[in-house]
Amino acid sequence: MVTEQDDIMEEHMEELEEESEETTCDCAEELEQLEREKAQLGQQLLRLKADFDNYRRRTQTQMEEVTKNANEHLLKDLLPVLDNFERALATEHADQEHNGFFQGMEMVYQGLMAALAQHGLERIAAKGEPFNPDLHEAVAMEASEGDDGLFVLEEIQTGYLFNEKVLRYTKVLVGPKKEEAECQK
Repeated sequence: MVTEQDDIMEEHMEELEEESEETTCDCAEELEQLEREKAQLGQQLLRLKADFDNYRRRTQTQMEEVTKNANEHLLKDLLPVLDNFERALATEHADQEHNGFFQGMEMVYQGLMAALAQHGLERIAAKGEPFNPDLHEAVAMEASEGDDGLFVLEEIQTGYLFNEKVLRYTKVLVGPKKEEAECQK
């Protein structure tokens, strides 16, 4: 009876050891699988974070572009107003220097140009400068005997840059520089 009990105990011990080994193997496999899932989820999280950062940067850039384009359209609509200001200020009257109205117009024009300059509008310098087709549009040309180089003799319509990009080309009269033309005669 004791031997029977010992046999039964040994069988139970062997079964318990086998179950223990199977449980240990199952736990190790589960642990490995959980480690792989953890690593995979970590990679997914990093990719999602990078995608979100890219999305945020892209939308910020798009918003800046939209604002810039809206400002560009507004400034293009204001160019005729600036032209009218320049024409009004260019007219000469006998009492212009002492007339408060003309002085006020000059101050308003200068204030408007200063405000627009703060937002990226810049007048293109033209008169006396070498002709530059990237900035100037030649609408007339004074006759010349040589091709020594063309210079802007007169500005017909003011051109502007907006954030270093041509908003409107300066319309100009081109020809040889006056000093050079006089020396040749």
